[in-house]
Amino acid sequence: MRATLGGLALMVAAAVRAADPVTVVEATSYGRTSLHAEVVDFVRAVAATSSHVTLATLARSAEGRDVPLVILSKERVRTPAELRATGKPAVLVMANIHAGEVEGKEACQMLIREVGSGRLAALVEHQVVLVVPIFNADGNDKLGDNRHDEGPEVAGVRFNGQYLDLNRDYTKLESPEVRALVGLLNAWDPVLVLDMHTTNGSYHREPVTYTTGGHPNGPRALADHMWGSLFPAVAATLKERFGWDSVPYGSFVDAEHPEKGWENDSLEARYGTNYVALRNRLAILDENYSYADFRTRVLSSYGFVQAVLEYTDAHAADLAALVRRADAETRDTFRQQPFATAWKLDRLADVTVKGFEHTKVPVTAEERAKYPWLGEFRMQPTEVHRSYTMPYMTLAVPTSTVSLPAGYVVLPGHDEAVQNLLAHGLAVERLDRACRANGERFALEKVETAKTLYQGHVLITLTGRYEKAEVELPAGSVFVDMRQPLARLVPVLLEPTSGDSLAAWGFFSRALVRQWSAEPGVYPVLRLDARPPVPLVVASGQ
Repeated sequence: MRATLGGLALMVAAAVRAADPVTVVEATSYGRTSLHAEVVDFVRAVAATSSHVTLATLARSAEGRDVPLVILSKERVRTPAELRATGKPAVLVMANIHAGEVEGKEACQMLIREVGSGRLAALVEHQVVLVVPIFNADGNDKLGDNRHDEGPEVAGVRFNGQYLDLNRDYTKLESPEVRALVGLLNAWDPVLVLDMHTTNGSYHREPVTYTTGGHPNGPRALADHMWGSLFPAVAATLKERFGWDSVPYGSFVDAEHPEKGWENDSLEARYGTNYVALRNRLAILDENYSYADFRTRVLSSYGFVQAVLEYTDAHAADLAALVRRADAETRDTFRQQPFATAWKLDRLADVTVKGFEHTKVPVTAEERAKYPWLGEFRMQPTEVHRSYTMPYMTLAVPTSTVSLPAGYVVLPGHDEAVQNLLAHGLAVERLDRACRANGERFALEKVETAKTLYQGHVLITLTGRYEKAEVELPAGSVFVDMRQPLARLVPVLLEPTSGDSLAAWGFFSRALVRQWSAEPGVYPVLRLDARPPVPLVVASGQ
């Protein structure tokens, strides 16, 4: 690893011209990470001298910082309309959603410079690359001893200016950053999203780990393409050209007995990678290995993003066709499939992880105070290398399913929920007048609230059963048709037993419990067997 490190650092440094902007990590010999203003100044300097780089603003953060959006293209694309005029697909690279995880932010700045200079202009031959190098601008500048990696000495915090984890906000859309990002997905429609993080899980020797969307209701064809084609090709490029090892993202099921399995269980829709896949788009979660030194993490991140973009540019037309097929299949056939509301992990494949032999050491009082889930002992790596071949436990196998209707109706009085649906880009229609229709009500039997706050919410769990009925639909009710390309999102948000439903996040709480009583109230979403038999008007956001 060390020999590769020096070689790649010299290769990047040698390519930079004297007049080119230099990133903070390069200027400080990887001694510190960049502040928000330094990232913006760097990108602005590159854009000032390059026809390949356009600087725009994605969002205004809760604390008033502009989140930069950088557009890399040969045509100096500035808008979604100009993107469509090129006939090329877009690809999105984003970093620093957790602002203490900084190497993606630094690698993205290097990428922007190298494309801007023309040295990597080939990466935008058949695609347009959108880059959000510092997504969590507020968290980035709250510097402190927030991580325990091998550098930088200080870094930002995980949460944004609202104390929200942005990578848990993709269904409820509370933050200005994620609302704007979902707006970008609606407007620019990138075929692939690469989200760059840092992992501090199990000890291993590969500096780069990766996975894709794993929600059980996501399109199987896209996951198959990622595991069967894209990831093997990117991993080979990363190793052969840049010298970096990589492995699918996960942690040991049992650190004391690593051979039992390698696991990734973060499959809920609230996570960005799973959310993007539910939109029928290719998604990559890049988790760089936190126990490597900072220089290694930055340069291996840079190699990984370049390898990904080489693949997407070479296969741009095929990837665009692949996601369009997923859109059509979702629109036409998704409602005919059972929808998973709960699942268990199973083996996706076997994986070999380059790790270490371990010793068992007692957990200190300080460690337990910070990580209360730790037991009496933890596993400490030794200097002895050892590889483990084991099952990769990340395949979601449904344990509970429901059939899907022709569409859902949100009853009047829940405008916040309707605005959320519109923000996701869903097609939503209002009933011009009242009518009756055949469908189902969810008869609530129990409303349970979590014992602790999570992301500022008391999560809600609903228990009940569907009852067939001729239902009354008041004028102003909202119909959400399952025959649309984003149909996979609809039951995620509206099924009462979905773990990421709007009900779970509190959007319907006023109706769920009867006033002046502890008795269950009304679940204000109905399921219909067919479209309502009255005129419908397409709704729009306010």
